[in-house]
Amino acid sequence: MVVHLALLLPLGWLLYLGFTGQLGTDPAQRVVRHLGFSGACILWLCLAMTPLRRLTGEPGWIGFRRALGLWAFAYLSLHLLAFVVVWAGLDLAIILEELTKRPYMYVGLVGWLLMVPLAVTSTRSARRRLGRRWQQLHRLIYPVALLGLLHMIWLAKLDYLQPALFGVALLLLLVSRRLAITK
Repeated sequence: MVVHLALLLPLGWLLYLGFTGQLGTDPAQRVVRHLGFSGACILWLCLAMTPLRRLTGEPGWIGFRRALGLWAFAYLSLHLLAFVVVWAGLDLAIILEELTKRPYMYVGLVGWLLMVPLAVTSTRSARRRLGRRWQQLHRLIYPVALLGLLHMIWLAKLDYLQPALFGVALLLLLVSRRLAITK
């Protein structure tokens, strides 16, 4: 319960900024970026659960993984929805123009599409039905994270500090997973 409340904080903060008129000179861009950043942070937290379990020897970390993954999907879905509704105003011409002019849009969309089957199969019953294939399917989270990082890098323009930090964190998470597999 505490985890779910904590994961609502970025959305609550965004609502607070909106209601108090503090979204800045480009509120649509602020909303879209805030939701994307929050989704990426939660996705990286989700990826950190297995390394944390191995590092601490505490199996309880794995219990947070599904909630984190679903919240990451929720925030990234809101990120996409905010782009379509708030930023583009549901104008198909604007959306298509952005897709043709900005390749990072495709990368982000493909990453989100890869998350859909992960969210749909996150239930215990789906896990039982899929058996071993469930684990193979959920390894899609790694290409999703790489696509998310590429989306961030392409979007960064001149300030690459944030994508660099996300990249280093992802590299450490992937290396820690690889080291654990080879042991």
